[in-house]
Amino acid sequence: MLNNFLHPFMSPEANHSESLAFSLTLTINGTAHKIPGANIKQCELQAYSYGFSGAVGFYLPDEQRQDELLPEFTAESLINIELGIKAVHNLPKPAPDAFVVKGVVTKKSLTELSYEQVSGNPVLYRYYQIHFADPAQVLWKQHYPSELLVKDCMASAIKMQVVPPINLTINFPPADEVQPLISLALGNTEYISPGETGGSNNASFYDFLIDYCARENAFFIYDYERQHYLLQADAPEPKSTQPFLPHEISTLHQHWPSSRRSITNLLNGVAVGSKKNTVKNSNAVTGINHDILLRHNIDHRFSSRTCKETDKKMDHGEQIDVHFRQWPLQTFWPHCQFQINANVNGKHVFHADKSYCSDTCLISATAIDCTPEHNLDLHFTQYKLTYRMIGHKTDAPVSVLPDYKKPTYPLYVEGLVVSDVGAADEKTFDVPRNDQTGQFEYKVHIPLWDKTIPIMLEPDFLNSHFYFPFYRNTRLLIGLDLYRAHIYKVLSWGDGVQMPQITQGNHILFGKKTNDETSLSHAYENSKPVFAIKRKKEKDTELLRMEEGSIIFQTCEEP
Repeated sequence: MLNNFLHPFMSPEANHSESLAFSLTLTINGTAHKIPGANIKQCELQAYSYGFSGAVGFYLPDEQRQDELLPEFTAESLINIELGIKAVHNLPKPAPDAFVVKGVVTKKSLTELSYEQVSGNPVLYRYYQIHFADPAQVLWKQHYPSELLVKDCMASAIKMQVVPPINLTINFPPADEVQPLISLALGNTEYISPGETGGSNNASFYDFLIDYCARENAFFIYDYERQHYLLQADAPEPKSTQPFLPHEISTLHQHWPSSRRSITNLLNGVAVGSKKNTVKNSNAVTGINHDILLRHNIDHRFSSRTCKETDKKMDHGEQIDVHFRQWPLQTFWPHCQFQINANVNGKHVFHADKSYCSDTCLISATAIDCTPEHNLDLHFTQYKLTYRMIGHKTDAPVSVLPDYKKPTYPLYVEGLVVSDVGAADEKTFDVPRNDQTGQFEYKVHIPLWDKTIPIMLEPDFLNSHFYFPFYRNTRLLIGLDLYRAHIYKVLSWGDGVQMPQITQGNHILFGKKTNDETSLSHAYENSKPVFAIKRKKEKDTELLRMEEGSIIFQTCEEP
C-alpha cells in the first residue's frame, strides 16, 4: 500500500513549500532537551491508525554554546521523544492542534562539522539523526515472554506486559472470557517433535498481540489525542472535521483492494459429530472454496470458530488516497473524518457527499535551506512538504493492522501428574469429569511456573483395549497451545518398572505402591525365557511362574 513512500532522509519530490513550526523534546534519564524548531532540517513521519514511526534530523551548535545533548545522546540510555508539527501562517481561529506524537528512539547517529582551517579543528555544528516509533512497537517488538496463566483471561495476560510509557485500555468482551489456561510461548524456544531437532519462535509479544486482534476481529487503535492505545470490539468514531476545500487538495484517488472470491467452509473432522459450516460471501464465485479443517470434540469451540470467521470483514470497500496541497488548517490525524466540500467542488464528482475516515498520514518535510546557520534557533522555517492521507469510507470500517510474524505453537515443557486420590505415597490416578465440557481431565503441575493445568484424558497411542491413565508424579512432556495443553510423551519409567539389561526383560507393573501391586514380567534367566505374574499385598503374595520344564503356583507370606 505504501510502496511509493520514500525512506527517511531520502529527499522526496515535494508538492509545495510550507512554513512549519516544529517542537521537539528528547528526554533522557529524566532530563528534557528542547530543540528549537527551525534547527530541524528533515522529518519523516508515518502515522497509522495503530501507531507511528519516523525519523528527524537537526543541527545543534557547539561553538556558540555548550552542546548539552551530546553526553547523554551518545550513551545507551532510553530516549523518549515528543514531536509536534503545526502550520504557521493564515491559521483560523481557534488555531488547530499541533500533530503530536510521543515515542521512543530506536536508532541514532551523529555527524560533526568542524573548522578544518582553525587550530585544534574545533566543532562548529553537530547534526543529529534519530529514528523513532510508538512505545508499544519499540518495546513489545523486543519482548518475548514465556508465561502460563491458569483460569484467567486474555485481558490479564496482555495487561501483564504493559510497562511505561505504554498506556493501554482494553474494551473487548472476548478478552474478558476466562480460559482454563493461556500460554504465551514467545521467543527462542527449542522444539521437540517428530522430524524436528530444533527451531525457534521469532514472534514477539507485539506480533502476538496483532495476531490476536486479527484472529478475534478486534481493533487495535492508537489514540493520537491522548497518546494512548485501545483494544476494542468496534472501530472508533471518527473525529469530526470541516469539509476540505478543493484548493487544499492536490490529488485525490479512489481504489478498491482485491475482493475475496472464495467461500469459507469450516470442517469439523471428528468421528462423532462431524460437521460442515459455511460462511456466506456474496462476492464469491461458486465452486471456489477455502476449506479449514478442524478437530473439536467440544461443539461450542467449533461454533465459536464459525462465529469468528463469519464476523470477519470480507469486503474492504472503497479506499481513498489524498495528497494535500498544504498543511491541513484544522486538527487532522488518523481517525479523523475527511470530506470534500461538495458545494464548492461540485456534486458530480465521485467523492461528493461521501465521508471517509483516515487510516494513515504520511508526512515528509525537508528544509528549503538545509545549511545549519539558516534560521538557527528560530521557532519555524520553510520546508518542502509532502502530506498524504489514506483512508476508508466511514460507514465501512476496517481493522488496519501492521504486518506481523505469526506465533508458533506448541511450547514444550515438563510436568508432573497430580492426583487427589489416596495417600501421597500411592501411585493413584485422578481424572475428574469437567462439568462444562463433559470431558475427563488430568491435573498436571508445571514446576517452571508452579501452576497446575487441566489436560484432556485421551488414549493417545494405546490400543483401545488398554486403559492406563498416568498416575501421580508421572513425568511428562507437555505441549502448550494458546488455550489448551496436550501430553506429548512420558519422560521416565515408574519406580520398580525398569529391569536390568542383563535380563533383556519386559515388565508391566500395576498397583499403588511397592507393597500393594501386581507385576507381569517376561525375562531371560541363563538365556532361557521366564514368564511371571506376582501379586503382592503387604506380606501376602501370590505367584504364577512359567519357565523351562515347570509351572509354579505359589501363595505365601513373605518375611
